[in-house]
Amino acid sequence: MRTHIGYLLIALLLSTHAQAEPDLPEEFHAAQPKMQLYMAYAEFKMAHYDVARKMWLHITGKGSGEAAFNLGILYEQGLGVDQDIPKARDYYLLAAEKGSRAGAYQVGLMHMNHPELVSAETATHWLTIAALDGDEDAADMLKSINLGDDAEDDPILKVRQLIAIGEVDQARELLIEMSEASPPDYVAMTRLAWLYETGLGVEQDIHRAGELFKIAAEGGNAEAQYALSVMYETGVGQLKDTDLAQYWLQQSAKQHYQLAVEKVGENGVSLP
Repeated sequence: MRTHIGYLLIALLLSTHAQAEPDLPEEFHAAQPKMQLYMAYAEFKMAHYDVARKMWLHITGKGSGEAAFNLGILYEQGLGVDQDIPKARDYYLLAAEKGSRAGAYQVGLMHMNHPELVSAETATHWLTIAALDGDEDAADMLKSINLGDDAEDDPILKVRQLIAIGEVDQARELLIEMSEASPPDYVAMTRLAWLYETGLGVEQDIHRAGELFKIAAEGGNAEAQYALSVMYETGVGQLKDTDLAQYWLQQSAKQHYQLAVEKVGENGVSLP
C-alpha cells in the first residue's frame, strides 16, 4: 500500500515540534508518553485546545499514534484551529499507521463522508486491521463499505456520520431519543455527553455533560467511566475527588477500556 505523502510530511512536523515547546509545563516534559496523553486529554476537556494541540504535537514514541488521532479531531472539528478536513485526514492516516485503532476507524469514516479524500481501498485496509485487532465498530463499518449497507440499522454509526457531515442537530435528537429510551442506551448517552462537553453543535454545558457521564458510568459504560474519572481528577464537571477518580478509572480499566488500562499501568497499580 503506497504511503500518503501528506502524513509523511505531518510526521516530520510532529518530529520538529517535539524538539521543544517552552510554554508547556515542566512536569509535562518530564512525564512518560502515556501520562502526557492523559495530561493533554485533561487540557482538551477543559477546552484548552491550543495547549492540548501543543502537547499532542510534542508526544513521541508509543503515544504518538493517539496524539495524531487527537490532532485530527481538532482539525476536523475546527477546535482551536481553522477547520481543515484534508489535514485531519492526514493525521488520521498517520495515527492508523502508528497503530491507533481510533485512527483506523476514522479513516473509514472519512471515506464514507469524504470519498474524494479517502479511497475505498485505503479505508478497507485500515478498517480490516482495526477489526482484526478486536474493534467491533471497525468491523461494522467494514461491512457497510463492502456490502454497501447504509447506517439505518446501526444508530450509533448513523450518529457518527451525521456529526461528520455537520448534521449535529439531527445527531443530537437521535442521541436524546436513545438516551431516554427504556432501558436507556448508555453508549448514546456517552456520545451525548461528549457533545455537551465539547460544545459541538450545541451550547457547551460541562455540568450537563458531567451528569450524563455519571449516569452512563453507573450504567456500566467503560468510556463514560473513564471520562468521569478525568472529571473527578481535574475538578471540571464534577467536584474534585481523587478517591472517586481512582474508583472510576479502575472500573473502566476492568472492562479493558484502553485509555484507562494505560493510565492504571502508568500509576503502577494492579487491577484486583
